[in-house]
Amino acid sequence: MGSLFSLFVVIVLILMAVAGIKVANMQFFFGVVLPYAAVIIFILGVIGKALKWGRSPVPFKIPTTCGQQKSLPWIRQNKLDNPSSALGVIGRMLLEVLLFRSLFGNTTVELKEGPKLAHGSTKWLWLGGLAFHWSFLVVLLRHTRLFMDPPPAFLQKIEVMDGFLQIGLPGLFISGVVLLAAATYLFLRRVFIPQVRYISLPADYFPLFLIIAIAVSGILMRYFIKVDVVSIKGLTLGLFSLNA
Repeated sequence: MGSLFSLFVVIVLILMAVAGIKVANMQFFFGVVLPYAAVIIFILGVIGKALKWGRSPVPFKIPTTCGQQKSLPWIRQNKLDNPSSALGVIGRMLLEVLLFRSLFGNTTVELKEGPKLAHGSTKWLWLGGLAFHWSFLVVLLRHTRLFMDPPPAFLQKIEVMDGFLQIGLPGLFISGVVLLAAATYLFLRRVFIPQVRYISLPADYFPLFLIIAIAVSGILMRYFIKVDVVSIKGLTLGLFSLNA
């Protein structure tokens, strides 16, 4: 039910936008007022969450590291899993942020008939999450070139590498396909794995449906539906310069 409710909410949002623009001629509201309101709500929400977390009492320390800590000289320390220096902390942080190191080493435990305790790998979850986040980053960076004249050299290189297969006209960007496939996999995983489905809430499904809708709309606008890129660029630049 949580997935159906989230899907219904996303469909309603899409229909509201289409009806508001095509029927009610509310282009200014959806193109200017709503984006500014979304940014303001997002910033205030992040600040509010940070203040709430800062005020929350912490009665005891909860360690988030594993491995051998620094102790006696003849005991080998695990410098990445349990760092004791700034360099080790930076290395562990980079591996977590860029490569999801903890998720790569994560395992699942399942009680089967016998009774028998079975340990399994979660490498597919790691791969899906890594592909999702990196492809999302590439898509965002690739879109920023539309609002810069001339675009930086590294953005041009990202675009060339993203479309290296040179399939179709306009050329196929791999990041868009990977983003859609990874988001779909993460959704199907929540649906078909009973343990994950049991703990999933509508708030877990909603961003997945929203991102899938964004990816589908982007693919449609690039390969199937012609849009006025110049007007879109002008609107976006106006929003950034507070001159919409």
